[in-house]
Amino acid sequence: MVRSGIFSGIVLFSFLPGMALAASQILGLVATAEPTRMQCDKGGCTALLSAFCLQEKRLSPDFDSAYRPAKPGQVTLLATMADGRVIRMEADGLVEMRSRYGYTAVEARLPLGRMVSGSPVSLALEVEARAALLPVAKADDPNPLSNEEIEIATGPWRLAAQNVLEGDGERAAGARVAMRLVNALPLKGDIATGEREFLWQRVAGDAPDLARRMFDACIQSVDQAVGYPLRRCLEERNEKLQVENTREFWRTLGGS
Repeated sequence: MVRSGIFSGIVLFSFLPGMALAASQILGLVATAEPTRMQCDKGGCTALLSAFCLQEKRLSPDFDSAYRPAKPGQVTLLATMADGRVIRMEADGLVEMRSRYGYTAVEARLPLGRMVSGSPVSLALEVEARAALLPVAKADDPNPLSNEEIEIATGPWRLAAQNVLEGDGERAAGARVAMRLVNALPLKGDIATGEREFLWQRVAGDAPDLARRMFDACIQSVDQAVGYPLRRCLEERNEKLQVENTREFWRTLGGS
């Protein structure tokens, strides 16, 4: 597990000969308690999903590395129609998965050309328990993932990660709240000062104290900076928490 710095998206040592094209680590995808709404613009629809490292010894993904669900049914696209019907579709093959902040977040994007027919009024993603993502394989990969690696990472290691990354611990809960807030905020710009508490009550509610302190700290940082939106601050907080949560997970397995 190679840690990237906050928002760096840089993989350490990726410049070494023979390593640049090697498969990056398998990622765990944090299950969603409720569907994550996608936001749409003229380029398509997107949502940010919280992730973590499942292979300590593999390199972290570069920014925008392509991933796909390890097994069918782990990520579902939900299309709500004008008449209230909800159509459920396998996300793999429709929704692109791209790494964002090292191993801590993945952007799910539904490109404009793959938009769901029937003019849905909203789109959302549902991540099942114990979901994992595999890097999209490359033909010239000098060190591709083996079947054994995939079986271990997506099986017993993903199961072991559930208690740390998706349990009731304050850091795990804080990271989940941070990501829910991120996806409720606009992709560009920011919300008005008077809307912040409403956002918290609507999205976070009775979240743990750590999450509230994180939210208040971000508000303070945003108010003291120019051009620093609340969404970006919360993305950074999620990244920091997911790095700590991933390290705790690897310590439970006897890693670093």
